Amino acid sequence: MIKQTLFPIWSLLFGIAIITMASALQSSLIGIRAAIESFDTTATGLIMSAYYLGFILGSQLVPTWVKSVGHIRVFAAVASLASVTILMQSVVVNPWFWMLMRMGTGLCYAGLFIVTESWLNDIATNNTRGRLFSIYIIEIWASQTMGQFLLNVSSPSGYGLFILTSVLISLALVPLLLVRTPSPTILVPEKLNILGLIKTAPLGVTGVTIAGVTSGAILGLGALYAQRMGMNVGKISLFIGASYIGGMLLQWPIGKLSDRQDRRVTILWVGIMGAIGAFIVPLGASMKSEIVMMVGMFFIGAFTFPMYSLASSHINDQLRPEQILSASSGMILLNGIGGIFGPLFASALMDLVRIDALFWFISAMNLTVALVALYRINYQPPMIIEDQGDQIQVALAVSPVVTAEMLVEADSSISPVEESHEVEIKL
Repeated sequence: MIKQTLFPIWSLLFGIAIITMASALQSSLIGIRAAIESFDTTATGLIMSAYYLGFILGSQLVPTWVKSVGHIRVFAAVASLASVTILMQSVVVNPWFWMLMRMGTGLCYAGLFIVTESWLNDIATNNTRGRLFSIYIIEIWASQTMGQFLLNVSSPSGYGLFILTSVLISLALVPLLLVRTPSPTILVPEKLNILGLIKTAPLGVTGVTIAGVTSGAILGLGALYAQRMGMNVGKISLFIGASYIGGMLLQWPIGKLSDRQDRRVTILWVGIMGAIGAFIVPLGASMKSEIVMMVGMFFIGAFTFPMYSLASSHINDQLRPEQILSASSGMILLNGIGGIFGPLFASALMDLVRIDALFWFISAMNLTVALVALYRINYQPPMIIEDQGDQIQVALAVSPVVTAEMLVEADSSISPVEESHEVEIKL
């Protein structure tokens, strides 16, 4: 059944992989080029934060555009605009202009992911959706890793990598526009009261927000840090790629473990391990060992990137089925806000204190989640394990559409009797 579903949409999955590869390449390229152009660290942080602001705007605007003109037109428009924004950054080298272009890029990628993921969901059935999204998320992680190694194709100081990113985005248009599939319909989720979500699951809200802070800081400033430490482009791609590999390899086993015990305990020890692992990179720098630094990035990815999945799953455990769609929108918003402030705060510390402050900051954020988890464990009795839903696997590039669908899928086993009753919220 799953093979029969995948074969007709190979071009769609190919297009998604190319888009994700381009996104990962562009993120590291901007950080490296900013260092080459002697932008100060704070300016680079502002540029990277602008992407998340654009992504938030796109997640709110694009569904309305799709309802007005359809999936194909929106996809073609935002892909063309994404190609323009990256090319313009190679023409006009100015931090304020780059900030504007980076915000445009975030908006465009939000549109690309929303359109393609809703299309994918429309093709899937209830029997294949879970496995199809698992394959999709593995593909996203692999594409993000491969995108880092494209940094070696050309020198970041020239135009080549900017052009390559633009070409990849344009190439993704071809198979997607040729897929002969009826366009799906995106339903805009209902408005969510963020304060209500915070009251319902304070640990989960803390986790998804800080996951945005840490991933924004790592992916936005990691390449800049490596460049300042004297790594060449090849080593920078390995340095950033190690974090993707760590996240990809440990996301599934960490998620499975969280399904078998109080999820707050998993969040606690993952936060502690992420806090400890963040010190491996500066330790390697003091030892002048690039291998130790890359091992540190592997551990950072392994115990920092899965936090969003853990926290969103914990929130889902507390919700009634009718609350899930609106909650997913709120989680994306909080994660995006974290992504805006993460590079800002981290870059300021790197300028004011020292370059290693990036990893001190990441460690402090992970420790904050662990402390909140410890408080909640002592404050509230654990939830019965059988009442927990399955852990939701989420990659770094997943949009609100697939997040909402996976949350609904994770809760689809609840019976109509259970849905009709109010349930006690246990944190």
